[in-house]
Amino acid sequence: MLNSRIVIKVGTSTLTNKSTHLNKAHMLELVRAIATLKQKGLQVILVSSGAVAAGKELFTNFSISSIGDKQMLASVGQGRLMAVYDSLFSIYDIKIGQMLLTRADLENRERYLNARELIENLLDNDVIPIINENDAVSISEIKIGDNDNIAAITGILANADSVILLTDQDGLYDSDPRSNKNAKLIEQVDVIDNTLIQSLQSSQAGSLGTGGMYTKVLAAKKCTDAGINLIIANGQDTDNLLNLVAGIGRGTYFKAKTRADLARKTWLEIATVDKGYVIVDNGAKEAILHKGSSLLPSGIKAVGGSFERGAMLSIKDEEGTSIARGITRYNMEDIARIKGLKSTDIITTLGFSHGSVVIHRDDMIVRK
Repeated sequence: MLNSRIVIKVGTSTLTNKSTHLNKAHMLELVRAIATLKQKGLQVILVSSGAVAAGKELFTNFSISSIGDKQMLASVGQGRLMAVYDSLFSIYDIKIGQMLLTRADLENRERYLNARELIENLLDNDVIPIINENDAVSISEIKIGDNDNIAAITGILANADSVILLTDQDGLYDSDPRSNKNAKLIEQVDVIDNTLIQSLQSSQAGSLGTGGMYTKVLAAKKCTDAGINLIIANGQDTDNLLNLVAGIGRGTYFKAKTRADLARKTWLEIATVDKGYVIVDNGAKEAILHKGSSLLPSGIKAVGGSFERGAMLSIKDEEGTSIARGITRYNMEDIARIKGLKSTDIITTLGFSHGSVVIHRDDMIVRK
């Protein structure tokens, strides 16, 4: 059965087809495969390397010797990379949107929420988000590290079903296939333990990319711990992509132990502390407890505490009993202004909107 939302990560070696420049013919094959997935009703998020390689095309004799060199090439190449993607996706009438991230964007709660809302808005409007680390401004202290890590974080950020890492190998082998012709592909990994991670720690990256099997397995651990499946596969065989999404393609499959939504709800329950509360009317209580609804401003009667957007709140009924907990999209002052109003009145009242709900169902734990 096909997953409904997937993150596909393509590395520099895949986009260049192991050359020193973007291979547009191969990129077109990748775009064609993604278009097929969209036609089947899947939502696709693309995490793409390649900005540095795209910039290096203009400096054929340039040698990268510092992070400043890499930043310069990324600055030149990011627009070139997106222009190529735009021209290729437009063949299939597919719209794309760019999103550049740094670690600071993910460590700041409000910026984290902004990033997540942007992904949702792009997907809701049938736009493919194309995500990359902001290499033009990142320095060693704030770099996320590599696009394997970004893909894992994006999968968690977007509540994806699966993350697929496309690389220049068929997957994870029991030994290095570049030096051992008898190396065997490991088709499924059930447990990612320290022994496996340490054995891969010395893996070397390619000349243009920054990833390796070590970073891919670390990404797999992040995803599987969060309830998301991850697959490592060969990016040269774009026809295999649809099979990978269906769970039958050639690659290494890291299976999640729990559902992504369950893992997220567990994290919300154990790792967050209430910063305030809202009191809801009986209609909102019924909708939350029995209809799987989000909390709208119209159902809020009162708000208490002192908190910012992104805080965990207790949701109480009119008797003061906590019926749920959830992450708020608005701060205390904003909720005080919009409580009891229709969602359509948010912009008129506040002059802006973070969405039609105060607490989304995906960010809520309901008391049973």
